[in-house]
Amino acid sequence: MKNIIELETGTRQLLAHIHGNVGILTLNRPESKNALSDELTPALRKQISELNKDSRIKILIITGAGDAFCAGGDVKSMNSDKDKGWTEKKPEEETINELQEKQITLTSALYNFSKPTIAVLPGAAAGAGFSIALSCDFRFASKSAFAIGGYGKIALTGDYGITWLLTKLVGPAKSKDILFSNRKIYTDEGLKFGIFDKIFDNEILLKESIEYAKHIGTFSPLALKVMKKNINNSSEINLLQALDQEAIDLIKVSKSKDHKEGIKAFVEKRKPSFTGN
Repeated sequence: MKNIIELETGTRQLLAHIHGNVGILTLNRPESKNALSDELTPALRKQISELNKDSRIKILIITGAGDAFCAGGDVKSMNSDKDKGWTEKKPEEETINELQEKQITLTSALYNFSKPTIAVLPGAAAGAGFSIALSCDFRFASKSAFAIGGYGKIALTGDYGITWLLTKLVGPAKSKDILFSNRKIYTDEGLKFGIFDKIFDNEILLKESIEYAKHIGTFSPLALKVMKKNINNSSEINLLQALDQEAIDLIKVSKSKDHKEGIKAFVEKRKPSFTGN
């Protein structure tokens, strides 16, 4: 790839690049199927926050190195303390508060990212890795990819928004089927229910994802930001509330430089040059 800028993340477990106007975060623990670690996860949170503010970025891709997207929490580390379980090292209330904050600064930050996001899955997305993929606007997968809850097998109940995100996408009954049965959701079924949005051969997966991202990146960042906000909020409000909000947003955005540039470019039969203002 040409014209790539590498960003410093503080760890080789997370790689960050800017490809044109596309930000790419790569979970880089292929030997552990990119399982989340105490080194990887804080870096991921930080980069999501920083790229959200980076004006060079118009769309974000999150992917995994090797043949997996993310295996979720590192199960081996949960059993690393022989005397205490992994949740018993601190007082329960403190542990709960810490996890709540971690979820807000990862899942919520990604779900509410001000720019479009794509999870690119070269392989499995499990547990919290599945949650991270669901937090993105789109999920593009290789033909060998699959998603799985993974929680029931180790007697956990779900985290990083899995129950909310999955239910919002496929409905309660299907969510229960997926999480209760702990079965793998392969691409054919995942595509049918909207868990996956596009399927590609593995060798062209990232290339096609970047091309799609670049296409979206040609449109007004301001318009995309507001559309995403309203779509995300659509299930929380009724139609009349949605109509009111759309009216407010459209009138405000119609006064933007982006709108004026879009109209001018349309009349002049050229590609617009949007700035997000």
